[in-house]
Amino acid sequence: MFYEVAVPKFAEGARQITLKQWLCHKGDKVDAGMHIAEAATDKIAIYIEAPSTGYVSELRVEDGQRVKVGQVIAVLSSEPEGN
Repeated sequence: MFYEVAVPKFAEGARQITLKQWLCHKGDKVDAGMHIAEAATDKIAIYIEAPSTGYVSELRVEDGQRVKVGQVIAVLSSEPEGN
């Protein structure tokens, strides 16, 4: 099973955010609620959390990239790759 990680709606009127850096790597095991990325706008910084426990299957954006609210930035898998 796969779970998509999207940029959450974090502030009224905010439409884009810069993904400052990933706090995980492909293949890492993450727990629900764990901070997996640091992001910021001109005014605030936020952490993006894993929506469920799983393994990082795919990171779809690079550090420093601007992304839209709601955009899928990562994919988690319920099983490690190769299983």
